[in-house]
Amino acid sequence: MLSPTLLYLLKANGALLLFAAAYFGLLRRLTFFELNRAYLVFALLFSAVYPALPVPALLPPEAAAPVAVVLMDFATTAAVPAADAPAPIDWNAVALAVYGAGVAVGLGRLLMQLLSLARLRRRSRPAVVLGVAVRALPGDVSPFSFGSTIYLNPGRHPAAELAAVLRHEQVHVRQGHTLDVLLAHVAQAAAWCNPAAWLLRRALLDNLEYLADHAALQTGLDRQAYQYSLLRLSQVLPGPALVSHFTFPTLKNRVVMMNKPLSSTGQLARYFVAGPLVLAAALGFSGARAQGAGPAVPVAAQAASAQRDQGQEGATNYHATHYLDGKVSSIADELKLGAENVASMVALKGDAARKISGNPQDEYVMVMTSKQNQNRADVIAFNQKVAVAEARDKHIETGPAVNPADHQLPDGIKSYIAKTYPGSTVNGWFISDKASEKVPHVQYYASITASNGEKHKLYFNAAEQPVTALATARAAQPAGAATETGTSGPAPTPDKKTPPIVYVDGQRYTGSMKDLGPSNISNISVFKGDKARQLFGPDAGDGVLVVTTKANENSAEVRAFNDKLGSPTYGAAPAAAAAPAPATASVPYLAAPALAYLTQHYPAARLLGVTELKDANGGPSRYQAEIVIGRRPGYVTFDGTGKFISESYTR
Repeated sequence: MLSPTLLYLLKANGALLLFAAAYFGLLRRLTFFELNRAYLVFALLFSAVYPALPVPALLPPEAAAPVAVVLMDFATTAAVPAADAPAPIDWNAVALAVYGAGVAVGLGRLLMQLLSLARLRRRSRPAVVLGVAVRALPGDVSPFSFGSTIYLNPGRHPAAELAAVLRHEQVHVRQGHTLDVLLAHVAQAAAWCNPAAWLLRRALLDNLEYLADHAALQTGLDRQAYQYSLLRLSQVLPGPALVSHFTFPTLKNRVVMMNKPLSSTGQLARYFVAGPLVLAAALGFSGARAQGAGPAVPVAAQAASAQRDQGQEGATNYHATHYLDGKVSSIADELKLGAENVASMVALKGDAARKISGNPQDEYVMVMTSKQNQNRADVIAFNQKVAVAEARDKHIETGPAVNPADHQLPDGIKSYIAKTYPGSTVNGWFISDKASEKVPHVQYYASITASNGEKHKLYFNAAEQPVTALATARAAQPAGAATETGTSGPAPTPDKKTPPIVYVDGQRYTGSMKDLGPSNISNISVFKGDKARQLFGPDAGDGVLVVTTKANENSAEVRAFNDKLGSPTYGAAPAAAAAPAPATASVPYLAAPALAYLTQHYPAARLLGVTELKDANGGPSRYQAEIVIGRRPGYVTFDGTGKFISESYTR
């Protein structure tokens, strides 16, 4: 029979296994980093406390079987001396001794790490860097924080990188992440034979880095420059083992989580499944065990599993191949490029990595694309290959033909279908959790029949914006492929949707709008529906953005292009636009001050469209910008010069 101490350890380790299974199965890939932190800390604390709580038995007690007692008279029986029998082995004491030895080794290791950190502090000196009090370290060492102190070598970081490092470490200090780290190490030492304790420690440390990355980027740091800094920091010497856990897998995961779209509010339901499920299972086990002790857990098997996991934890040699603009390169070449010249970074793992490199020994592949060569044909082709290799099989939820308002697609997509195709019927739909080779950017799909009988296939990304299943391939079309009427190649069939078209200063533009910069834009005109198709051809069904930059707003070619479309000429009010079109074909636009206002007050918003609001008394028109943050829509109204008037979005 198990002793009370062993029974406590069995319950605590069982709870850790349940929490780890729920986290890695349901919560690990969500971007609710604060909730994940609370979940992991609660898992460690609850597992340590709950076995000692009094839980009533869930099963009725079994009635004791009657025992017959026979009294015999041994008065006349000769006494026979009993032989000395060997004392039985107390296996409970043996198991506790082995377990206690493992705990002592783990706590001793933690103590040595704390002493090493204390010696490092004595070698450092106080300093102030960019207005922040730090401890300056000698040599080439990775920056870290412990308690309320930041440790780094200021001379080893460029000015821009130093600011990013300080913001990242300030998040660790401000949110008290050191307490989480110490709790995770103590829990690992106390449950050394349980793989779940090692996994939860690793998950907690990774989540703290995700949280700090997210908070640092929210302060306005450039995402690509920040990721580039992480790549450079991966090459310096690590700090103390207690606080430094920077390896190539963590770099890959941090880049993936920074590039991952924010989880929708609907994903919060996973927490209401994971938490109660684990609590019910743990408390149910305790209630059942209140009937009596069960069989002991084989300690040898647990120790072997923990040793294997510990061996993996200590491994740092990862075979990786780096690519720059489609060619094999080195980290040194990538660092020479400079963060300001990086267009994108993609990290691949496992089979996806080996599919790109062709090297069976590769565990990881890092693909970097420079801004200078991002539109080169061979680079585009290579990046398409990377997107295909990164793709995974889709998990699909399908639905029958229903009215648009009755299916389970998000409200934003319902509104889009009802507004764009009034009177239509949804024939089928799916919701995808992962990307595939065919539709790497699609999370939602709907097949509809319009009121006129035409069938359409609609694709939407994670932000509920309409996209095309062939967006990656079509992005490779040259900028000059469009004719004067806007057509490019064969006309698409009615059930094909093309990505939005962008013109910058009268020329077809295939780059990123982020590269233009809001401060360089003088005006944006939005064309949608029949008006867009009339001016730019059938490929413009998803809308056209006509952008005029401040540098070229007075160019004769740009003015001629805008006059041809009926777009407003910059530097003049809407009424001064040349050749004004009839009221039914007016071109809504936002002036530069309006764009600057949206960028400043709604940095995370997406601009869905602009509507001109005509004054009933013949006064100046107002311009209403439709924006959305997450799934919450709103409207911001401006006058013709871009001056703010009102807003209907509650922040």
